[in-house]
Amino acid sequence: MSQREVEQKIKGALDTLLIGDTGDTYVPRSTVLGYNLIPPQIAKDDSDKKLIYRLNSFMDLYYFSTVVLGKNRFSKNPDKSKNIHSIMCLAVMKDGLKEGIEIPRDHFKSTIYSECFPIWRALPFGHREEDVLSNVGYTDLFIKWMQRTHNQDVRILLVSETIKNAIKLGTRIANHYENTALFRHLFPEILPSEKETWTNESLHQKRTPAGRGQGEGTFDFIGVGAALQSRHYNIVCQDDLVGREARKSTIVMADTIDYHQILVGATDSDPDNPGRDFDEIVVGNRWSHDDLNSHIRKEEPYFSWTTHSALGGCCSLHPFGEPIFPEAFTREKLLRWKRRLGSYHFSCQFLNYPIDPSKAKINLGDLRYFNYEKVNNALSIPKESPTAQRLFEITRPLQYRNVIRHHVAEGDVEKDVFPRNLERYMIVDPNHGGSHLGLQVGKDGRCRHALAVTGVSRSPRRVYVLDQWAQAVGIKEFVKEIFFRAVKFKLTKVYVEAVAAQKYLLYHLNEFVEIHKYTRPEIASITFLPLKSSQMAGAKMERIINFIPLIESHEIWLDVDNCVELKEEMENFGQRKGLIDLLDVMSYGPQVWKFDVVNEDKVNEFVAKQRAQYLRRLQAAVA
Repeated sequence: MSQREVEQKIKGALDTLLIGDTGDTYVPRSTVLGYNLIPPQIAKDDSDKKLIYRLNSFMDLYYFSTVVLGKNRFSKNPDKSKNIHSIMCLAVMKDGLKEGIEIPRDHFKSTIYSECFPIWRALPFGHREEDVLSNVGYTDLFIKWMQRTHNQDVRILLVSETIKNAIKLGTRIANHYENTALFRHLFPEILPSEKETWTNESLHQKRTPAGRGQGEGTFDFIGVGAALQSRHYNIVCQDDLVGREARKSTIVMADTIDYHQILVGATDSDPDNPGRDFDEIVVGNRWSHDDLNSHIRKEEPYFSWTTHSALGGCCSLHPFGEPIFPEAFTREKLLRWKRRLGSYHFSCQFLNYPIDPSKAKINLGDLRYFNYEKVNNALSIPKESPTAQRLFEITRPLQYRNVIRHHVAEGDVEKDVFPRNLERYMIVDPNHGGSHLGLQVGKDGRCRHALAVTGVSRSPRRVYVLDQWAQAVGIKEFVKEIFFRAVKFKLTKVYVEAVAAQKYLLYHLNEFVEIHKYTRPEIASITFLPLKSSQMAGAKMERIINFIPLIESHEIWLDVDNCVELKEEMENFGQRKGLIDLLDVMSYGPQVWKFDVVNEDKVNEFVAKQRAQYLRRLQAAVA
C-alpha cells in the first residue's frame, strides 16, 4: 500500500458521520468545507476543462452561481471573510439543513437562495465525478456529502407570499435551463426535453429512470395558502412569506405562521435515515417582534440562524457602521434610504432588527433641536474675504458670528444663544476594546472612539450638543480629532475616560501637546482630566439610564444637522445590542456639568405655591 493510500485511509477513519439528537446522521461542516477549487487553466483539452468546471460547481455554490450561472453583480472581494455573497452561500452548504436566513433587502438573497441554490441541489453528481474526487484524495465521507447534496431526481418546493411572486422565481430558474450557455454546456443530461413538464408552476428537469415516475416537479412554485395534499418534497425553500398584508394584520400574520407549520405535511422522509428531517430554509427580512421569524426562534429551536445587517454589527465578520455590500450600498446611501424609509422600516428591512415601540427607553419626542445661523455685522473677529475678487476691488472684511437658533417646540419661541456665552465641555471616550488601532469590535456595542462637545446654560438649565463624533480609526487620527475640536471651541480642559485599557489615550494626548506646544501655542494650555467610571457589571447601562431624565425634562438640545447617529442610538437603546458610543459618552455629562442637585426653577415654583397657600389660609383666618 502506498504512502498516499495509507494517509487517505487514516483521514477517512477520522472523518466520520455525526449523530444528531434524533438519531439522524450528517456530514460535519469540517468535511463539507474541506475542498479546494481546481484552476481550469491546468486542463489539457476542452473535455478536461469541462470536468473541472463541473467539479468546482458541485463543491462550491458561490463558484456555481458566479462562474456558471453568470451572477456578475455579486461581490467579487477575494477575501471570502468579507465577501457577503460567499458568506451567504456557505450558510446553506451544510448537511441536515434547517436554516433561518435574514439578509437585508436588495442584497440578492432571493437570487442565491431561491434561484441558484435550488439548481445547485438538482445537479447530477455521478460515478465519473466520484471516481475523480476519490483519485485526487477526497475521502469517502466528502463524496457521501456530494451524493447527499446533489440529486438529479430531487423534488424542491419554493413557497412565496403569493403565487405571482413564486412564478417569478420559476421564471428565473427556467431562464438558466433555456438560455445560460455555460450551464447548458456543462450539464446537458438534465436539460428538459419535450417529454418533461415545463410550466409556470412546475419545472421538471430530465431525471434518471428511477425518478421519472414522480408527480412533483424538480421545482414547484406555490403561494401561501395553496393546497398541500398529495405533495412530497425533499427540500422546502420559503422565500419572503411575510408580505404587506401580513405586516398590516395580525390575523394574516397568524395565517402565514400556520401555513409554515403545516408545510411539514408536504415533505418526504428518508427510509435509510429515519431520524433525518427534510431540508428547509426560511428566507426573509424581519417585520415585527411577533412575525414569522420570531415564532420560529421561539417554537422551533432546532433552526440555525444567519442574520446580517446592511450597516454591519451583525457578527464578528462585519464591524459596526461598515456596509456589508459596499459594491452596491455605501454608508451615505444607506443613511439616505433610512431617512426616506423611517427608522422602523429601515430597521426591519436593512438591519433585520425590528424596533418594538413598547420597549423604547428613550422617547425621541422629548428631545429639543437647534441649528447654527450666521449673524452678520456682529462684533467678531473679521473673516477672510472671498478669494475670487476683481482686480483692485476694495472690500470690507466679512464679519459674522455663529448663533444657536432654537426650533419651536410646543409653541415656545426661544431667544438665540451665542455658543461663546455657554460653558463648554469636551468628553472623550476611547473604544472599549483597548485596541490602539481602534478597529476591533468591543463588547456591548462599543467599538468606536467617541467624543462630544457640549455647551451648558445654567438658567434655564440646558445642554446643547455642539458637536459629536464617533469612528473606528487609529489612535493618531483620534487624537487629531480631539485637538481639532478643542481649538475650534476654545477649550482648555478635556475630560477623558482613563481607566483600564483606556489609559493609553492619556499618553498619546500628553505626547501630542509636548511635541506641538511651541508650533501650536493654542494647545499648550489644554489639560486632561480623568472621568470616574465604575467597573461594576452593568455600570454603563445604569449611567445611561440615569442620563435619560435630562432628556425627559427637555434639557437636551441637538444640532438638527448633526444628530442622526445619536438619535439612532437613543431609538435602539434597550432593544438590541448595537452602537451606544455617543450615548455612552453623553452619559458622562452630569459628572462634568455638575448641575445643582436642587433645581432653582422648581424651588421657586414650590416657594410660590407655599406662599399662595399661606396667604389663602391667612385670609380665611381673618374672615
